[in-house]
Amino acid sequence: MMHALKRVTQTLFPRRQRLRGATPPGGNRGNYGHRPTAHGPQFRPGDPVRESGIYEVIHGRDHRQAHDVVMLKGTVFPLCDTCDDEVRFRLIRTAPYIFQDGDFEE
Repeated sequence: MMHALKRVTQTLFPRRQRLRGATPPGGNRGNYGHRPTAHGPQFRPGDPVRESGIYEVIHGRDHRQAHDVVMLKGTVFPLCDTCDDEVRFRLIRTAPYIFQDGDFEE
């Protein structure tokens, strides 16, 4: 099935791939998609976001279950309205904001 998808993709987009230097299907451009370990570094409110991506939010005071959010590079991790500065953030997967990607920059 993967070979069929690759053939279809190459048939539909061969010129664009040559001109734009696109990665082949299944390839990885810009090291996005890196998955750190479950015990990766945690970030605190006020820390700068160094990589855009999906972060797990771990709340203090047991007021809410952990959940995922999208954070953008160049912003800061926020305080939680309930647990204040006891909230922590852990990178799950890097992912570029569409307008920070070279092919879509404004």
